[in-house]
Amino acid sequence: MEQQFSVGEYVERVIDGKVGRVKRAEPGVADAEGDFYFYVQFDERDKDDVWAGTTQAWRRHYRLHAHVSTNSRDCDGDYSGGHVDEMTTQERCDQFGDLHFKERVLGNVVSLHGEGTAEISPSGIHWREQTDEGYRAADVEWCEDECKSERPWQRDHRAEAMGY
Repeated sequence: MEQQFSVGEYVERVIDGKVGRVKRAEPGVADAEGDFYFYVQFDERDKDDVWAGTTQAWRRHYRLHAHVSTNSRDCDGDYSGGHVDEMTTQERCDQFGDLHFKERVLGNVVSLHGEGTAEISPSGIHWREQTDEGYRAADVEWCEDECKSERPWQRDHRAEAMGY
């Protein structure tokens, strides 16, 4: 079994939702499946407040991810695509990692080289930009639900219409 959490990452105890930080991880010797034991400290001031548990005892505290869909048009036709952005390990280990993640996604979606309109709300981002040959648009939806892994996708609508 692969290690699921990183040292320094914020996790929640499954039984009560209490939040702490992973201080160390060790492979389980008694577990036939080779699960890891994660040692989590709840109170940074109390070095003895450490709880141990296998992967099943904890879940990620930051489960935030972004569903990103894009659309554009240029002289060659219409295009669309989509992907899911997830928090990096560094963001999951940062107390303000959810905000840093949202700033990173915003920076990847909004173009600073054109002129467009950004609508930002607690639920997501909508970006629209006119270009010389058409437009570019992106929609971001923040999500904390358990979602199946979504593969990135792209469509070239003109190529599909021509049978390529």
